[in-house]
Amino acid sequence: MARWALTHNIPLRSRGGASHHTALCTAEEADAFPAILRKALASPYGRQRLSRFLEAWSYPTLTEAARGLGIPLSALVIQINRLEADLGKPLFERAERGKAMKLTRFGKRVIAAAQKNPTERGRKATR
Repeated sequence: MARWALTHNIPLRSRGGASHHTALCTAEEADAFPAILRKALASPYGRQRLSRFLEAWSYPTLTEAARGLGIPLSALVIQINRLEADLGKPLFERAERGKAMKLTRFGKRVIAAAQKNPTERGRKATR
């Protein structure tokens, strides 16, 4: 069955993942976003990961971002790492002791693309 689905370009859900209907809707909804974001948003919870990234980038460190967002640091790190893996490039230059983290050039492009989307308007684009 999986081979048939791949032959016909039908997306498959991972084991224990969202329902097949949800996976299909997520992939279709991703087409409405700018091309730079589609790969990340085609998976379940992609919007949540993108939203957390957009909220976290204005903080000097991920620790402070997690505290400000009211979530565990490990959850935020996992979501940002997954978003970076989906997009294929790092979004942050991670902070060293005593230094603030910085957005990569690609991270800035992702923020700009997300702000063009009506659901993400109103977020700050400058730092």
